[in-house]
Amino acid sequence: MGLLARRDHSVHELQQKLTQRGFDQDTIALTLDECLARGWLDDARFAASLLRQGVSKHHGWLRICQDAKRKGIDTELLSRAEQEQEVDWYALARETAQRKYADLDGRLPPAEQKEKAKRMRFLQSRGFNFDQIQYALSHDDSDTHF
Repeated sequence: MGLLARRDHSVHELQQKLTQRGFDQDTIALTLDECLARGWLDDARFAASLLRQGVSKHHGWLRICQDAKRKGIDTELLSRAEQEQEVDWYALARETAQRKYADLDGRLPPAEQKEKAKRMRFLQSRGFNFDQIQYALSHDDSDTHF
């Protein structure tokens, strides 16, 4: 129970931790069932929390999906959480680029090809897709996205 007191866990994550600590499979199954019945474990709630954390860290959808998969969360649960939270990935990508590369005026300065490629790799590593990266690195603030 100490594991759940610190932070939310996915069912998969808690199962792994209990296995690592040497509990037998029957005990783990009973524990997981009890935690689910009492509402202490909820993968949908965990997915929403994971999404909020990822967005607050300026991670894109692809990176958040990768983190969720590693923690045993189904992409469909994450997609539902994303629809509820209505994240603007284009705006988040632009904000991420501006935080990293903006000049003192808060504008994203033009870049040579090598620097632009570096910026693109950075945003890609953060989990943004090509369209979001293009939008983030465009210099016209009146750009719109779909």
